[in-house]
Amino acid sequence: MRTWNFGKCRRVTVFFRLCLVTIIALSLAMGGMALNTQPAQAIFDIAPANITINALECVSFVDTQLNVTCCTCSNPPQNLFFWLMDIGFGLPAWVSIDQNTGAISGCPPTPSAGVYFFGVQVTELCVCPPSCTTADCWPFGAGNLPCTTLSPTIAIVTLNVAANIPPCVTAINPTFYPVAWEGLPFTMTLSATGGGAGPLNWTAAGLPAGLTVTDAALGVISGTPDPGTCGFYTVTATVTDTSLCTDATCCPPINRDFLLIVDCWANYLSIFYYSTACDFDVQIGPGLTQGQTNVWIDGAHEATLVGGQSEAFISVPCESHLVMVDQTVQVPNLNTRFSVIGSNTKTVTDIDNYAYFDYAQEVYIQTASEPAGATQPPGAGYYTVGSNFSSTALGTIETNIQNGIKYVFREWKLPDGTTRPLSNLLFTVNQGGTVTAAYDTYYLLTLKSDYPPIDERSFELAGSTATWNLSLHAVPVEGGFWRFLGVTQTPVNASGSQLMNGPATVQILWRPNYLPAIIAILVVLLVIVGVVFLIRWLRSRPATKSAASKT
Repeated sequence: MRTWNFGKCRRVTVFFRLCLVTIIALSLAMGGMALNTQPAQAIFDIAPANITINALECVSFVDTQLNVTCCTCSNPPQNLFFWLMDIGFGLPAWVSIDQNTGAISGCPPTPSAGVYFFGVQVTELCVCPPSCTTADCWPFGAGNLPCTTLSPTIAIVTLNVAANIPPCVTAINPTFYPVAWEGLPFTMTLSATGGGAGPLNWTAAGLPAGLTVTDAALGVISGTPDPGTCGFYTVTATVTDTSLCTDATCCPPINRDFLLIVDCWANYLSIFYYSTACDFDVQIGPGLTQGQTNVWIDGAHEATLVGGQSEAFISVPCESHLVMVDQTVQVPNLNTRFSVIGSNTKTVTDIDNYAYFDYAQEVYIQTASEPAGATQPPGAGYYTVGSNFSSTALGTIETNIQNGIKYVFREWKLPDGTTRPLSNLLFTVNQGGTVTAAYDTYYLLTLKSDYPPIDERSFELAGSTATWNLSLHAVPVEGGFWRFLGVTQTPVNASGSQLMNGPATVQILWRPNYLPAIIAILVVLLVIVGVVFLIRWLRSRPATKSAASKT
């Protein structure tokens, strides 16, 4: 038997090394080849997934909260198509959506107060890929088609519609009016308090003959009392706020009785000679339930009176006096004060010798926001008890958005402990305190990746757990040799969750997969070894035949 030639073995080894060097050189030469990677197929998301819209009857609204933060076809999203979706509660016929921007708008009719629920879906329009089927292209037909078969994300919309009831007149001022005289022209004007939008309509019953309501819109009563009408008259004044509204929400009429005196010269002469009719009284009404007011007569301080108290002052015939009281009375309770109703001055004469002043309680309403970093809403100040307070809070506050924080309006908190969900606030004042606009805090979540480059951002509710699920493909590594051998980068955390206790950034990590390279190297080695043994076998055959022939 013929022994193995070690010289030939060395030549085979050299040949193996030359093959290996050639393979490495070819792989390095291919290092400049461009990667033929597929774009990331990221499941797009509508943020926020649940939104609330507050609206009023007969008031148009436009809401632009929706934001597509991730899309399957391009980044940033392009050629978006939005549409409304019935989720089992019905779609209001007066709500629409901009198919390109996702802006939701409408004008709730009257009556339509209530809560409505519906969904919003979005997809991206582009050329339909060859794998698209007719079902995949619904509801767009054969024209603009969705570029992916992935199911669109649904955003749930809660639409709160509040009844729009106009503010109405609440009371007729309890003013004491001047004395009328028989045979002399007389004019007086009625007044009311409250938030009436007007125009007002005044009527009066029980007037003496000769006096009528001559201006129903301004409440003017005028005329000349007829002879023989001297006496006391209880007149019932009625005011109706005729604001434009539906029958169900029209303002009710308000009534109030007041005393009207018609005097005559006979009474005056009798009083002049037989009584002290030239003296006059100053009375403070019962509305001043706390504190006391100063009384000045002709500029001199003459008395200090509490609510319901009166005092008589001496005068001589044919003299008039200017009586003045405090415009406001502050009490130890810093949230409460009393303001005089109407004018705080009155001129008394021999004919009209009675000065009456009443006060209305006012409370201080302070506005605030929650959290404290949000913008404070307007409207702070003193308000008469029974009047209306109104303010409007911003739906979204983005003053701190550069730090990854924004605030979204949630509700109003009233001094009496109740809450209101609409950003447009209107309520009747019954006590002082703080009106707070409460906001939910949202933190910015950023997803970043290098293979391929991804920079997705969305705001998530503070304290919630945000989840993500990116459909990312393995990509070849950079570098000629390893890429030639099929080494790829695979994502480690393409899906996961994050507790949103502050702005957060999640980096999508990638790690190399060397298994294809190992398999390729083993295959090459096996091929080389097989070639070597094949050459050895072929070279050994002639020698064997020659030896056999010699034998």
